[in-house]
Amino acid sequence: MAERSLIDHLDDAVTAIIARRDADLAADDTDIASLAQVARELRGLPGESFKTKLRTELIRRGTMSSPKMKVDPIPKGYPTVSAYLCFSDAPAAIEFYKKAFGAEERMRLAEPSGKIGHAELKIADAVIMLSDEYPDYGALSPQTLGGSPVKMHLWVDDVDAFARQALAAGASMVRPIEDQFYGDRSGQIADPFGYTWIVSTRKEDVSPEEMQKRMDAFAQQQPGEGATQDEAPKQSSATYKREGFHTVTPYLTVEKAPELIEFMKQAFGATEIFRTTGSAGGLHAELRIRESMIMVGGGPGIKEMPTAIHLYVPDVDTVYERALQAGATSLFGPADQPYGERSGALVDPSGNHWYVATTFDTSEWPEELRTVTIYFHPIGAPRMIEFLKNAFGAEELARHQSDEGYVYHAKVRIGDSIVEMGEARDPSQPMPTAIYLYVEDVDAMYERSLKAGGTSVLPPTDQPYGDRNAWVNDPFGNVWYLAATIGKTGQ
Repeated sequence: MAERSLIDHLDDAVTAIIARRDADLAADDTDIASLAQVARELRGLPGESFKTKLRTELIRRGTMSSPKMKVDPIPKGYPTVSAYLCFSDAPAAIEFYKKAFGAEERMRLAEPSGKIGHAELKIADAVIMLSDEYPDYGALSPQTLGGSPVKMHLWVDDVDAFARQALAAGASMVRPIEDQFYGDRSGQIADPFGYTWIVSTRKEDVSPEEMQKRMDAFAQQQPGEGATQDEAPKQSSATYKREGFHTVTPYLTVEKAPELIEFMKQAFGATEIFRTTGSAGGLHAELRIRESMIMVGGGPGIKEMPTAIHLYVPDVDTVYERALQAGATSLFGPADQPYGERSGALVDPSGNHWYVATTFDTSEWPEELRTVTIYFHPIGAPRMIEFLKNAFGAEELARHQSDEGYVYHAKVRIGDSIVEMGEARDPSQPMPTAIYLYVEDVDAMYERSLKAGGTSVLPPTDQPYGDRNAWVNDPFGNVWYLAATIGKTGQ
């Protein structure tokens, strides 16, 4: 029988060790004994299941420590370009966009105080990024800056329905929804935070060549020849009016101007366009409610001149309740009126009267009126109508009066605007007010108004803010700021 090799003896020894039969080892073989001792020390090695688990874990760690997989430089779900908006109250803005635009909140990173450092909204297929103000990082809202030069454009399936929803949520109309020459039905709305949104629905595909032809024809239009009510001032030669203003703008003069501005924002969704404070501490501000402008001025010690305003809104009941919550008191609650509208009346904390109304028909406001219309309550309305005709070339459109000459309601056109009036009676007493009136020739209109019975407060003077002004008091206690834009000093 052939002698067994050393390897065979070692194999027997290892087998015996694994089987824990150390007595079977060939102790007399020194070489085998030394190798067997090594085998004993290795006898506690893990089994196959542990080795499999260990191998899997080592592979995973190796993968993590190896170079990372390539990441898409443009994350999925994001457009290449997104607007990044800044707000003075980002949480309120998020809630507004949810209600008005049907926005979906995708994420929000907030400080313990609730201040938002970064948030993202999805509006249709667009992503809007936003934050609260961080002045140290140059993040300021339009309300702090006095407006935004950037407008957002938003495509929607039904622009009229979308605008109604946005207005009901607190937006205001800047330009009415209309069919445009370039094939869209569109308009502009302002949100309560200072941003303007162009909202559009495509109605007709128009080639660039045809669009240019239509634009050329549109540019040649004059007021009364197809231009819309809002477009007419811009298409005429009437460059004496600032852009966005009409002939008549109410000037609400109060002691607590900042409080009134805040009330108008909360109650009526007004957008603050401009604010400045003079050297004497007086404040001047300009606000937009839908397509109409209102000026606010005053300060401590200033003689207040409350005004009555006929204000058309999409939903009188909602706005009426919102105004009460903002601090107004009720004159009478919303009710259907025999003259074709549902209306209610309130007094704001500064004493201005607001006749809030919604028409029964499908229009946002009567065709001949705007969102904001001044409503006079003079003693002797027929005499006031004659003064407006003689002083400013006004045109009487309607008058409803008794056989004794008592005027219940009248409408008078001045330039591209209409003012309303009704004879003073309880609870509507005379409210002498201030009116900013854009005219083509301040000097000529000043002289004409004096001949009609007005008295001079300030003769025509060029102002540093770019208007030529004259101030005239009418026989009913109202002050008329006659104005024409001449360009800023130094230009």
